[in-house]
Amino acid sequence: MTQLELISGKPKIFAISSDEESLPLLKEFVEDYDYEFSGSAYEKDDIFTKLDEISPNLIFLDTDIENIDLEALAGDLELFNVPIILIIGAFFDETIDRLLTNNPFGFLLKPLEDGEVQRSMAVAIKKHEQNIINVKTAQAKIKEKNTELVIEKSDSSFLLILCIALIIMAILTRNATWLQWLLLIPTLAMLINSIVSIKKVKPVTPYKEEDLPFISIFIPAHNEENTIGSTVESVCKSEYSKFGEPNYEVIVINDGSTDTTGEILAGMKKDLPQLKIVTRHPPRSGKGKGFVLNDALTLSQGEIIGVFDADTQIKTDFLMEIVQYLNGDVDGVQSRVKMFNRNENFLARMQHLEFASFGNTLIAKDNLGFTGFLGGNGQFVKKDAIIDCGRWDGFAVTEDLNLAIKIILQGGKIRYCGECAVYQEAVTEWGAFFKQRIRWAIGNFETLFVYLPQIVWGKISIGKKLNILEHISFYSFNLLIFFGFIVTLINAVSWFVFHGATIIRMEAPFFVGFLSVIAFFPGIILALSRDKPTAQEFIKDIVKYYIYCFHLIPLFFLTMRTMITRKDRRWTKTVHKGGKK
Repeated sequence: MTQLELISGKPKIFAISSDEESLPLLKEFVEDYDYEFSGSAYEKDDIFTKLDEISPNLIFLDTDIENIDLEALAGDLELFNVPIILIIGAFFDETIDRLLTNNPFGFLLKPLEDGEVQRSMAVAIKKHEQNIINVKTAQAKIKEKNTELVIEKSDSSFLLILCIALIIMAILTRNATWLQWLLLIPTLAMLINSIVSIKKVKPVTPYKEEDLPFISIFIPAHNEENTIGSTVESVCKSEYSKFGEPNYEVIVINDGSTDTTGEILAGMKKDLPQLKIVTRHPPRSGKGKGFVLNDALTLSQGEIIGVFDADTQIKTDFLMEIVQYLNGDVDGVQSRVKMFNRNENFLARMQHLEFASFGNTLIAKDNLGFTGFLGGNGQFVKKDAIIDCGRWDGFAVTEDLNLAIKIILQGGKIRYCGECAVYQEAVTEWGAFFKQRIRWAIGNFETLFVYLPQIVWGKISIGKKLNILEHISFYSFNLLIFFGFIVTLINAVSWFVFHGATIIRMEAPFFVGFLSVIAFFPGIILALSRDKPTAQEFIKDIVKYYIYCFHLIPLFFLTMRTMITRKDRRWTKTVHKGGKK
């Protein structure tokens, strides 16, 4: 029994036909299947009168009916939201062709056969029932996301006003001692992470060859003609095999590309047996990376799901290295990220250092026994873990962080693999850079505002709660952190110029202020040391990176403005140019 039958009794079937030979047969077939044949009509007024009275669950529409506009009738019938099955006789023209094109529930050819009639009824009713459920689910999801949007707007407004009010208060009272104590929290976190990241991470237990899991790699692609070819080629060269056979598949999701991405992929398909191409068309395409990944998940065969961006380059042993981290009770793993065009300009170099510094933070979390987090590129997760936490959120601006939080809240574990890296293209222009970073910052704020109650009251340890909050509140402290830096610099200049005078008092104990000043440097020093620069490059990069980090001040305001004024959640992709490798 279907859900429809349980609620409404037997499904009611109505026929629009004047065929005296077919109607008795149709009635017989319907009743033999234990459905209710609720009548028939063939004149327009009579049809709609009976439909109002009966409220059928399915309509058979005979295209041989005379003296009636079939297309207009079919259009009017759509108002009843009832599945329609066409019954087609010997007569066939363009009108019937158009009806067949627009009708999603099937058709039958005369003479009618009982098996075909009964199968068509069951399929049409079940399909319609599922459509209704899908629509209601989508409506509920949209309502939920609209509610979240209101929460995000109000919380963003509150945070912006609070930060500005605190800064104005400090200026007016000429006292920012409270700021020193507040910033001691992220300061200590930065120092602890830097120190703990020096320790080697816990080793993994390798898979036996017979136990190596099959991997499905997803590569979402929208207008990626500059990089998709080299990315697919790089990934498909992976030396990850089981008993001599490739143990992975590569699924590229062409999400409504309007450039030559599709042609490039089609040209590669014949030479790469592990490559599968999924093409999404409007209006389904362009809605967000989470929706794209969920489509690929449905088609995938792997126990492990890996996600690469369309500008990725990896070494041939990457898959074999990273998959070892998923042996046991680990649900996900994030690889190191490096910039293949890091020497292209100042901005590209700073992003390389930034990701290296972030990698050190994830190493520290791993060493402390806390769970790590997933990034958009180079994440590998067990398929069951993705399904158990409700898959990717297509509405989330940063679907990777959203997935990581859901996995952690369910008690899952995510590790960080620093032994292998994905190489991606750094953004080289400030406009595109801010566009990307605004999206990342919005994703963090979305997660903070929406999941805060679940994090606070969730059934996970206090350490894991603090770990999550420290990670997703990073952007929240930015304005105050750099206000503190500016005050410190102003006071330092004042102290030398006016012989000990300070502009804004900071009266916390010396060690508090000292920690705030030096906390920035250990992490970036460690990140720089991994690339083994010369002494001159080392000093230059430290100074450059310190200056670079001040972009977080305008970023904070731009993010708040976007969150407060936006009308919906809109995912925007980073444009890849195929920079110097």
